[in-house]
Amino acid sequence: MWVLLRALSRRGARPPCGPPAPLLPPARGRKTRHDPPTKSKVGRVATPPSVDVAEFFVLSERYRQYRQTVRALRLEFVSEVRRKVYEARAGVLAERKAREDAAEHRELMAWNRAENRRLRELRIERLRQEARDRERQQAEENARQAREAEAFVQLKEREVLRLQEEAKNFITRENLEARVEEALDSPKSYNWAVTREGLVVRPQHKGS
Repeated sequence: MWVLLRALSRRGARPPCGPPAPLLPPARGRKTRHDPPTKSKVGRVATPPSVDVAEFFVLSERYRQYRQTVRALRLEFVSEVRRKVYEARAGVLAERKAREDAAEHRELMAWNRAENRRLRELRIERLRQEARDRERQQAEENARQAREAEAFVQLKEREVLRLQEEAKNFITRENLEARVEEALDSPKSYNWAVTREGLVVRPQHKGS
């Protein structure tokens, strides 16, 4: 039985991914491999006992299954530990990222409020300036219309005065006879012509 176990251990019973076997110091009173054999065992030939083939096959198969099972369990445990570490790290990172996002959101909201306040003040000032400009334009338009109205009134007054002066020379029923006698006393001749050079040509009367 021990021979089979020793043979299996020589065939690599230790899993390939496991740690190396510890080096144990020799027990007290036992020889190391470098010590010479005793006198009683000089010339002794070690003959290994016979090995049962069926039993060796069963033990080999069981050891193979054992190593496979242990390796699968080890990989499962390692993956679980790594997953827990990753989840813990990811949770910490996610929490930190959430805090940073919240702080950035607060800063952006504060900046947005300040910017809205600044733009509102600029808009109010612009509206006030536009209102002042409209009032000034309206005042200038009113003044212009007033000047135009005053100039129109003055023009009409001058026309009225001119018509009044001209009306003094109008022929009415009261001065009709006087105007006729005046026209007869001072006759006027319109029998004249104008040359191309602008000279007035009057007819020559006989005896003049």
